[in-house]
Amino acid sequence: MNDTTRTSGLVRAAAVLVLALVGSAALAACSTSPTSSATSRAAASVGAKWGDCMRTAGFPVEDPSDDQVRSGAVTSPSGVDAERFTEASGKCASDLGVTGTDSAQKDRWKRQYAAVDSCVREQYPDAPEQQPGVIDYSSYPRAQEPQFQDTLSSCLSKHAPDTQQLDR
Repeated sequence: MNDTTRTSGLVRAAAVLVLALVGSAALAACSTSPTSSATSRAAASVGAKWGDCMRTAGFPVEDPSDDQVRSGAVTSPSGVDAERFTEASGKCASDLGVTGTDSAQKDRWKRQYAAVDSCVREQYPDAPEQQPGVIDYSSYPRAQEPQFQDTLSSCLSKHAPDTQQLDR
């Protein structure tokens, strides 16, 4: 894997963490119209079914992993109405039988993300302080540096071990 792929994956992982709480709180019901490909959808993964539902709702998304859909850790494409995206995401997830995350898990994530932020800021004191429950350094100029990515990856592994990082 080259540095660009790895960097993009870590930045995307940070962005996924941003919406993990927001997306899981909004899980609620998207009906897709039946089509001739219903049989192929039945064999598809939860992520593929969610992606199909979101594209039907008008969002240009790629299929996320099944775990991302189940945890509510899906990100909206840039330039879309975040509220509309969250509502559609919830409807699609609900239609697939995916339930939201409970408040105890959300509180745990907030504590983990605060620890990740503290860990990162030990090495990069000029990094922007993160909001509770959020890890998003995409606006930080040094976020693309390999050393920063290594620090973020290490801090995520140490303080939020159940967080899955994207390696796309």
